[in-house]
Amino acid sequence: MYPDRLLTIEAFKEQVRHCYGDDIEEKSLTKAIQRDLELIPSLLSTGELSVTDGKGRKAKKYQLSQDAFIEQFNSELALVLVMANNYLSEYLPYDIQQNVKGFFDAATQQLTKDTRLDNWQSRFRFVPSGYSQNKNSHYDSKEIKIIYQAILEDDIWLDAQYRKENHSDSQSYVLKPHGIIHYCDKQFLIASKIIKGKSELRTFNMLNFTEVKIIPEKISVNIDPYDVDDLVEEREFEDAFFDREELELFFVFQEELLEELERNPIGENQTIIHLEDQYYELSTRSVITRSRMEWFMKNAHLIQIISPDELREDIVDRASIALEKNDLRDPWVKF
Repeated sequence: MYPDRLLTIEAFKEQVRHCYGDDIEEKSLTKAIQRDLELIPSLLSTGELSVTDGKGRKAKKYQLSQDAFIEQFNSELALVLVMANNYLSEYLPYDIQQNVKGFFDAATQQLTKDTRLDNWQSRFRFVPSGYSQNKNSHYDSKEIKIIYQAILEDDIWLDAQYRKENHSDSQSYVLKPHGIIHYCDKQFLIASKIIKGKSELRTFNMLNFTEVKIIPEKISVNIDPYDVDDLVEEREFEDAFFDREELELFFVFQEELLEELERNPIGENQTIIHLEDQYYELSTRSVITRSRMEWFMKNAHLIQIISPDELREDIVDRASIALEKNDLRDPWVKF
């Protein structure tokens, strides 16, 4: 029964006819549905069944509340759903949230019933990374709603206007969506860009689409299949340096970074050797993505890059520019 509108038994009958057998008569079917509707309130673990009496000869209408559920959640599942709702509310379009709102409301009610505490929503918070706090969801635009529709239906393409990072003008793209990756409080669309009958894998910040339209897919274009798990492992959603080439890294670092590097290897086949005192050497293979470069810059005072030369020179250049811009002896600095 649709929770968003009232239904008469006649309107509801065709949707549930298959549950009562093919040989049941119409009058018997109506009575059976009436009987079962009267049983529903006693079966619900949360929510309610509302009944509106028809005036005159008009039939009664029935409606389940959005939080109506028969299956009872255990406390652990209810807690997980409450936490998930807290997190997802920042990143899902409003329409999607509304369609599943009853599910999360039921979990909250069940958790309240089990624990006798009614403020579970305020007991867990997911705080965005970075220097600012998101107060309102940015993911409720018309463009993002269409992207979600394309992801769920799978066999449609997108005609989109997209503005690249740090650019003011938008460009036109024809895209075959593959999936959405959430990273650092942003969502990225992984899609094949269609150019002259060929496809190229690309990553798009979903907040930078200025216009999106659904178009039919073209079977004549050969598009390689992609596994989103593989793309996550390859950090496809991140910009990368040095033409995204996998580099042989070799550097010496201080013991302060040892635990972090052991817990989160910076690349494949990573090896760490203790040299002397508080110094270690590390060798690995890795693509230098933006986040890895930021890690090197943040810890540059604890690291000595031995190879490759291009990485060492890039870090030195960045550090030199930062030193120059923050040298208070520079005559252009005004107080």
